[in-house]
Amino acid sequence: MSEEVVQIKRYPNRRFYSRNDSKYVSLQDIEKLIREGRTIEISDSQSGESLTRSVLAQIILDRQPENISLFPVDMLHSIVRSNEMVTDFLRDYFQHSLTYLDYLQRHTASAKDLVNPMHWAKAWMDGFKPANGSPKKSLDEKAQLAQRIEELEDRIKQLESRENLDI
Repeated sequence: MSEEVVQIKRYPNRRFYSRNDSKYVSLQDIEKLIREGRTIEISDSQSGESLTRSVLAQIILDRQPENISLFPVDMLHSIVRSNEMVTDFLRDYFQHSLTYLDYLQRHTASAKDLVNPMHWAKAWMDGFKPANGSPKKSLDEKAQLAQRIEELEDRIKQLESRENLDI
C-alpha cells in the first residue's frame, strides 16, 4: 500500500482528474484505487472545497448498493433528523468504530480471523483490560462514573428544555 495521498480534482464538467497520475479518472477508477489501499482526496477545481466525503458516498450508493445495508433504516432516519448534538455523537461513534476496525485489521494474524466473530469479541474485550492488571474498576470509580453520567443527563435535560423554550 502506498502512503501517498492521491489528489483528484473535480471539474465543472463533473470529470475527475488525478494529479498524481496526470490523467482523467472515472468513479470506477477511484473505487479501484481505494480497494488497492490508496487514500484519496477529492476537491472542487474552482472552490477548492473538499468533495471526498460526497464522492465516497456516491461510490457506495452507485457502485456498491449492497453496502448501504450496513446502515439500518432506523439509523438513516436518525441521521436525517439529527440535530447538532446527535450529529456530534454519531461522528464520534463512527470515528471510534473506524479506529477500532483499523486496530483489528492491523493486529489480526490472518484475514481468516477477520470473519470470526469470536476473535473480534475477544479483541474488543482485550481492549478494556486495565493497564495495571487489576481485573475490575473499584466501586469508588464506578460510583464516580455513575455520578458523572447522572450530571450529564441533567445537563442534557437542561439544554433540551432551553431548546423547547426557544421554539
